[in-house]
Amino acid sequence: MHRWSPPSQMIPITSLDNNSTSDTQRMRLRCCKVIIFALILLVLISFSIVYTLQKESLFNEEYKRKQQDEFHQRQQLLFDTYTQDISSTFLQITGNNHTDEKFLRHIQSKTLMILRDLEVKRKKDVLLFLYERNLIQNNRLNLYGADLNNVELACPHNFHRFNIKGVLWSNAKFINCHLTSATFDYTYLINARFINSTLRAASFIEAKLDHSYFLQTIIMNNNFHGASLIQADFLQADVVQGNHFSNADLYQAKLTNGQLEGKQVSTIKNHYFHARFPNGSFGSLTPEENLIINGNAEMECFLNEQTTWTTIDPNTVLSAEKFENITNENVTMNVINWGNCSFAISGKTRVYQDIVLLSYSILIDTHNAAISFMGFASCDKSYFQIHMYRSDNILHESIIYRKIEKVIEPYNEKSMDPYGGPRHLLRAHTRRIQIDFGVETPEDYIKCHFDNITLTIDQMKAL
Repeated sequence: MHRWSPPSQMIPITSLDNNSTSDTQRMRLRCCKVIIFALILLVLISFSIVYTLQKESLFNEEYKRKQQDEFHQRQQLLFDTYTQDISSTFLQITGNNHTDEKFLRHIQSKTLMILRDLEVKRKKDVLLFLYERNLIQNNRLNLYGADLNNVELACPHNFHRFNIKGVLWSNAKFINCHLTSATFDYTYLINARFINSTLRAASFIEAKLDHSYFLQTIIMNNNFHGASLIQADFLQADVVQGNHFSNADLYQAKLTNGQLEGKQVSTIKNHYFHARFPNGSFGSLTPEENLIINGNAEMECFLNEQTTWTTIDPNTVLSAEKFENITNENVTMNVINWGNCSFAISGKTRVYQDIVLLSYSILIDTHNAAISFMGFASCDKSYFQIHMYRSDNILHESIIYRKIEKVIEPYNEKSMDPYGGPRHLLRAHTRRIQIDFGVETPEDYIKCHFDNITLTIDQMKAL
């Protein structure tokens, strides 16, 4: 049997339904078109941006290349013009008259000007050119203050008597350079590199060599007087022997004990008078050494002329008188130190002597130098005075020494009174001392005697 079911009824499709389906399809089509259009537009914009950037980059590169070409052309033109000018000047000089002052001034002026405008590589070419023309040997050409910073010198031959004083040459590099009897006095060689080179009988007086490095380099018999070698590295140097490091600053420099002592196969000692060692100590000070020349009147007495002392008033005269052994109660008093003479002045005579302290500059500038003074005079109003000057001759300190209340060693029935004071720390940058003596309120026709004047310097504090 079949179960009866009601007949299905068809739902009629209206025109409204057809319109809705059609609208949906059209919306989807429009969205697709919009997306495709946006993608195409995005691609076009991206291409345009990339193309513009690439074009700009190519333009900038081309512009930079042209600028570099023009720069190199200008550099070449400057160098060629310079060398032609110097060469033509050479042709105008007849014979061996290469030391003509006018000629050298012309070369100096041209060289200093060209070095301001040239790149580093061309500066090296200028040095080689000058050396080949024998212009920077034996101090012929003064290039003081020239800018040679970052110049690297790979030497094609020996630079015998290579003379560069007072130039600015930081980050210098010397490769395979045999610098025999070369001169680098007062030159700034901060962070210099000496590689596979030879420094023999060269001069580095007061040069700045801080942070310099010596690799496979022979360093023998050079003069580093007053040079600054702070944190310089000698550890990989082949030889360090026979060098004069007097008054040099080797603070925190790297040297082996053997290098400090000048040991290699044989021993050639280095000299460290007044130098500061890597650990901060100082070498070879002689506190008893008198900085005053002829402080006991012996030269004036026996040579019968004024030697190291100068009278402030040229119309006055400093004289010396001989005397027999000084005695007190028939006992000879220190005859060896006192000598046979004393200074004698009358009236308003004042005399002075200059003492240069360049050999103690490191000790002074590190606040370690102390001076001690002692002198003797017979008049009550006598005085000794010390003036301290900087390197620019500016006076920055003075001391007047008056009589110490103690009478010693009678002379010609009169007393020679001591004058002095406590040790005095010298200020940094003191480079000269002027000592003068005389009588504050002189009485005419009364002769005053001065003798045994001493000024010593030593280290103020022990490290």
